[in-house]
Amino acid sequence: MLFFYYLVFLILFAVILRPFSTLIHELGHGIPALLLTDKKVTLYLGSYGNPKESFKVVIGRLELFFNKKPFNWKIGLCLFEQQKLSISNQIFINLMGPLASLILSIILSYLVFFSNLNDHVKAILFFFNVSTYYDFYINIVPSKEPIELHGGTIVFNDGKQILDLLKHRNIPNEYYVGIEYYNNQEYNLAVIELEKVYNEGYQEGIIYQLLISAYLQIKDYQNAMRVNNLYDNKFKKQFDSNDYTNSGLIKSFSGLYNEALKDYNKAIELNSKNSIAFNNRGYTYNVMKDYENAIKDFEKAILLDESFAYALNNRGFAKIKLGFKEEGFKDLQESMILDGTNSYCYLNFGIYYHDNGEYQKALEYYNKAKEIDEKTYLLDEYIEEVKKKLSL
Repeated sequence: MLFFYYLVFLILFAVILRPFSTLIHELGHGIPALLLTDKKVTLYLGSYGNPKESFKVVIGRLELFFNKKPFNWKIGLCLFEQQKLSISNQIFINLMGPLASLILSIILSYLVFFSNLNDHVKAILFFFNVSTYYDFYINIVPSKEPIELHGGTIVFNDGKQILDLLKHRNIPNEYYVGIEYYNNQEYNLAVIELEKVYNEGYQEGIIYQLLISAYLQIKDYQNAMRVNNLYDNKFKKQFDSNDYTNSGLIKSFSGLYNEALKDYNKAIELNSKNSIAFNNRGYTYNVMKDYENAIKDFEKAILLDESFAYALNNRGFAKIKLGFKEEGFKDLQESMILDGTNSYCYLNFGIYYHDNGEYQKALEYYNKAKEIDEKTYLLDEYIEEVKKKLSL
């Protein structure tokens, strides 16, 4: 009989009480986010941002994804679309999750110690109460242990995020201007404002990360390398998978291929689901003409993200260079369907026709790639080569 009692309690705890505790915590973040922003707020129960295998509930601007397996509901995530938000509001949203858990704990403590409930019910509530206090503790105490989200990005617990935000309270106004330009994809203007922030003495890790990303977006690899070296010297011990991926990309486009491979290896070691690191390492192998290893990396990237147009495109190039031209051409076609604005796809179509001796058609694709992005890597060399073939 006692065994049956404990079995029922464990099922009740796993299926109802723990999920309810997680929901309260995430609503603690979500409700303030709804009040302080005017865009969509999304809560995940049972995953760190994976909408698959979940049922969706929409209530106004609030979107909830409930994993179909309640036993997974011990974890959750709150995301909100609005990017421009004051430091104090961000701190408040982060703080309210643990506070919601604490309020639930206090209510349970009252029911356990001061109510007239049945002793068996009190026993269940007592263990649930211990669990909610534990929830509060692990979320409010800053932890350097990273949390890997579904998309491969890394975040930290509420306490660590609050601590980091408190460090940013005295950040110069140019930071917010730069962030707005960055979010609007006006990267040339973003780097101007973010460089001002850096020169004013605010040199936290986020400034280096934003500058590196913005310089990469405008393909200014010289400045990206400069900032990356500064970042490496000051924060190398704190590098995450994305930092190593960006560092590898800079070195790859700067011709430092072996150094780039080391960074990509480290990025994958830190996060085996980083599809971008696999794709970029494969691209570096392509440039080094190691097409067999390149294809292996593109296969892994596509396995992680089946709609990864760049990986399909790069795999197509590698197959063409290995002589599997029709298979490669098919990959290029699939990539083009997924992303018709990818200059590298047009470049690789040009290479396909170039290798087949159809030089005029190759030039047409090269010119289209140049229209989309004149800084496409090695594009000018291919154009010069095909023009020689055409005696232009």
